[in-house]
Amino acid sequence: MPRSVTRVSWRLALAALVLATPAFASSHREAPGISGDPVADNTDVYFFRDPVSPSRLVMIANWVPLEEPAGGPNYSHFEPNIRYEFNVDSNGDALEDWVYRVEFTRNVRNGNTFLQNTGPVASPSDPNQNVYYTYTVKKCAGPSPNQGACETIGSDLLEAPNNVGPKSFPDGYGKGSEIGTTVYDIDDSTRVFAGPRAEGFYVDLGMIFDLINFREGTAVGDHGGGKNETAGFNVHSIALSVPIQNLTANNSVPTDPADPNAIVSMWSSTWRRATTTLSTTGAAPSVSGDWVQVSRLGNPLINEVVIPLGMKDVFNATYPVDDLANFGTYVLNSELAGIINALFGVPVPPAPRNDLLALVQGIEGVTMRPGEVISDQLRLNVAIPVTPVYAVNRLGVLGGDLAGFPNGRRVYDDTVDIALRVVAGVLVDGFNVAPNNQLGDGVDGPDVPYIAGFPFLGTPHSGYSHVHDQNNARVITHFAKAPTTVDR
Repeated sequence: MPRSVTRVSWRLALAALVLATPAFASSHREAPGISGDPVADNTDVYFFRDPVSPSRLVMIANWVPLEEPAGGPNYSHFEPNIRYEFNVDSNGDALEDWVYRVEFTRNVRNGNTFLQNTGPVASPSDPNQNVYYTYTVKKCAGPSPNQGACETIGSDLLEAPNNVGPKSFPDGYGKGSEIGTTVYDIDDSTRVFAGPRAEGFYVDLGMIFDLINFREGTAVGDHGGGKNETAGFNVHSIALSVPIQNLTANNSVPTDPADPNAIVSMWSSTWRRATTTLSTTGAAPSVSGDWVQVSRLGNPLINEVVIPLGMKDVFNATYPVDDLANFGTYVLNSELAGIINALFGVPVPPAPRNDLLALVQGIEGVTMRPGEVISDQLRLNVAIPVTPVYAVNRLGVLGGDLAGFPNGRRVYDDTVDIALRVVAGVLVDGFNVAPNNQLGDGVDGPDVPYIAGFPFLGTPHSGYSHVHDQNNARVITHFAKAPTTVDR
């Protein structure tokens, strides 16, 4: 390898400083406009090399924040009349080279019952599954909203059903049963999943938004004691897995981290029609007009803790290529760092934080391509070797795990603890000292284990069980069995 592992490690450590700063929580309800539209609210985005199949890249995006598993009789689903999109920038110009678009259709077998399932369900296509959703996957060329040619690469695919409970699914949900295993191989190279999963983002939300009110004994981040406020909740996830060469600029599989073609970036977005007309007769609303972007997400939490309240809806409506002009000033002055200093007296690097500008540009030699345009995206160097799941360090690069955040983002990366320490300046000379390098929320893992393979997020909670136990989970070191592919 032309560049030594030591040099790559040093460069990626710098990346942790400039990319992890806003990742203080996942993007639940971060902007006023989207907070009332949960099916369009993009809560988390992940982008990483598959540790089971390292020749593939995985993109996961979640919607419906803090989804209640027992939310019958209608439960949560992906909504028709919305475009759920994954945007890939292969060359660093902050414009989409490829867009994977997912669109859903609601289907009802019997409209004369209130039941989602009219009896025990043995498979996702069981006739007793009264309400079911199908979806189409398209791959489009060119930037939004007016992409070039779109090719349908998957159709009539089934959204995984909600985990209603053990009487509805007597053979179980996941863990080898046919329920929840709706993973499809489409177009000879792309793998896709859509449906509910357990919320894999673990965080003490109550502590954070009560002016960072550390619970007694939890300020030292790896000693436990925090309350996982997302425990017991689900999200709705779309996961895509594609060969590396499908996303790189020159369609290669780079092995040298110094190769600019080894860097790929992405973000997700949600689109609605401009006009919705309600009916006085109870008929379904009609939609018309241009497609409008109502949510977007790259790095975890630019819009939540970097962009101020008055600009959050603007962020969701605009495109990454315009980020420098619209939001560059907010990156240079970290409000979060000032809060930590004011409330707790923790010394932090002074503003302006010019070093943080690379947050939206990448790091030269690691995640920055020639001519890289400043923009909010998850950037991944695909030539960095994957870390086996048994060796994952939740602190990513800060923990010596170069395949973790901020080199992309894996489901198990603890972005909260990383962010608290980085905002406190641990990678700036003179600031890698206690308490700066010990901060955390006391929550070190999710309440449901991740699965070892695609789609990685854990089996969704059962509505019947209704578990909201504020689980103080530690680092997850074991993984459940990966689901199998449904042949259709």
